[in-house]
Amino acid sequence: MIEFIPLPNAAPTAGLVLRLGKTEERYLRLTHVFEDSVYAMWVGEPEQARYARRPVRKLLQELKQLATDPSATWGRIALPAALSNQPPKGSERALALDAAWNLISPLVKSFELESNLTRSMFTSSIRERAVASQTSFITLQRLILRYYYFGGTRLALLPLPRGTQPGQASSYNVVVIDKGVPRPPKRRGRQPILATELGANEFLVGEDDIEDMLNSLKASLRKGPTYKSTAYEDYLAGTFRRRHPDIHAEYIAGKRVEPVTVRQFRYYIDSRARLSEDLAKNLRTYERNPGYMGSVYAAGPGEVYEIDATGGRLYLVSPDDPPVLIGQPTIYLLIDRWSRFVVSAYMSLRPPSYEEARLALLIAFTSREKRFRGLGVDIDDERWPVGRVPAVICSDRGSEFIGNSMEQAVVDDLRIELTPLPPLCPDGKAIVERLIREIKRRMAASKLKGTYADRPIDPHTKHAARTAKVAAVHTLAEAYRNLIEIITDHNNRPHSSLRRRRILTQAGIEPTPRNAYLWGLKQISGLRSPPLTEADYRRLLLSVDTASISNGVLRYKSRPYLPENEAAFDLAAKSTARARQIDIRLDRTNPYEIEVPTSRGDWALFRITDGAASELAGLTLDEEEALTSQNARLWARAEHQALIERVAAKSPKTVPPKKNSVRATVVDKQRQLAIRAQETANLKDTLTGQSPPPHPAPSLGQTTQKDDWQEIEEQERLRNLERIRQHRSKR
Repeated sequence: MIEFIPLPNAAPTAGLVLRLGKTEERYLRLTHVFEDSVYAMWVGEPEQARYARRPVRKLLQELKQLATDPSATWGRIALPAALSNQPPKGSERALALDAAWNLISPLVKSFELESNLTRSMFTSSIRERAVASQTSFITLQRLILRYYYFGGTRLALLPLPRGTQPGQASSYNVVVIDKGVPRPPKRRGRQPILATELGANEFLVGEDDIEDMLNSLKASLRKGPTYKSTAYEDYLAGTFRRRHPDIHAEYIAGKRVEPVTVRQFRYYIDSRARLSEDLAKNLRTYERNPGYMGSVYAAGPGEVYEIDATGGRLYLVSPDDPPVLIGQPTIYLLIDRWSRFVVSAYMSLRPPSYEEARLALLIAFTSREKRFRGLGVDIDDERWPVGRVPAVICSDRGSEFIGNSMEQAVVDDLRIELTPLPPLCPDGKAIVERLIREIKRRMAASKLKGTYADRPIDPHTKHAARTAKVAAVHTLAEAYRNLIEIITDHNNRPHSSLRRRRILTQAGIEPTPRNAYLWGLKQISGLRSPPLTEADYRRLLLSVDTASISNGVLRYKSRPYLPENEAAFDLAAKSTARARQIDIRLDRTNPYEIEVPTSRGDWALFRITDGAASELAGLTLDEEEALTSQNARLWARAEHQALIERVAAKSPKTVPPKKNSVRATVVDKQRQLAIRAQETANLKDTLTGQSPPPHPAPSLGQTTQKDDWQEIEEQERLRNLERIRQHRSKR
């Protein structure tokens, strides 16, 4: 409440207040009085001193005209009780008051000159004083405005009692008075960068929203280890969507910025969340980066690739009925060091070997659309472009990477420099190591059945791994689909290291690995490159196999192939009615074309027939619109779009059919290895578009054998029970 004391017939002096209006009162305080002009500022409740504006110039004639209004009255405004209490000498409040006055006293003296009160001089004077005193500009500006707001008294520099904290309902009901006109509640803080494109964010967080954040976090923690960023996405896709469906729909449609930012979410979680011991154990935090050193260097994209293999923290089952537990897969990753673009990702159940690593290399340099359509992955070469053969491949000292096969194929045949790292030197390929950590985190956060978050080294993590083993329901193909979705999201979301590359900002390229990789291949010159052509590398990576040819038709895996070039027509013309075997070269994961080496320069090329090719038809992905802007806007737009896609993916659209979760059967090691090999072979068949062979129905003999096996197991169980009873009777 403003306490106004009228002073009739008062002369305009600094510190006096002119009250205007009858129903809605306004208060104009004079801060400086000169010969032909004055400087004044609008004032109101003490709480609004934080939002005070710079004193503005008014002519004396204009001031006299305002004072002639019937509702105008000169007077004073009493100081708030907190400021009228003079602190005892030598107390902490007195020392703080003296320190604040020493900061602004040079400015107060400087502003006695009218020329220093102009907009430019007022701001520059405060900035110069802030630099000289090593004080924040905002702090110094608010102190000087508080001094004038409360009438030019040193007591105005005393701190006011704390009001309601952000997030409390009453903090949004404060009526701000601007020139005497009440304003509705306003969202605090800066507007996001995209506000100029998508509109200002006017959403106010209330108590119900904070409660939803806390409940969403706890729900995520009950499911397992969770990061705050993951819980934030779950909140936007879940409880926020249900409480504010219209705002959520506009956000998903890309018509507005994030109504609740991740920074707000973390603030309320940190200040309000009270977690039990069990839930607190599942709250994960990122390890702080000690600082960007730039020690891992590449001149441009396609120069240095890092390759590594890791065991996925995921248990898989076979597609049999009932399913059989087949263990954990091995994930192969190939990433470009300069752009952080993931060139290849491959998942296998076979033991690590050069054959598996070679398949990961081949996947990097061939069409994604043809390769992954059989897996049901909605991907194409636009969203995940085909990679370029590198000049250098950096690997660790795994057996599949430093063996004779890898050295002969990569170094001798492909003429690619292979640089294995010294022992105990994982930071030499820090980029792929960080990618592996992120993929394992994302897999655990996706709540896939059979996944676990941490390495099993203590009782809690070992229990989580055992639980995941029992809950496994996904096959190798399903896990591979999830891996590709994570890789695609990584390639199309902004990366902090690319934000530091000013060459991308100058070119207007969004700081995503995909955009940086494609732009760098076209624009950056002088990069090291391998000596052979792309066609040569593709041929050298092709697998060797045999096929049959007869009557001008080449047949491979019961599929017909017809000649495509002159060398193939010559080979077909020489074929007879009796089929004969020939050596061929092909990409096992993409058998649309088959090449036959010939003594001449060109190899014979055979292409699959249209009827057989129809078996390889798959899905396509809508092209993603490229955005153009500069520096921070590029980052914000890319991050905004990536977050929308993740939240939209988590938002329920249709209720998925419940999968029949039958507990997997644990079998002996020999049978498990056989099933692992068969499951990996089925995955490769799926990558080529071939349907895996149907599981044969059990014959009568097999049924009898299964029944005999169950009967033997039941007899063994009864014998064990009898031994237990006998042991108890002896006691």
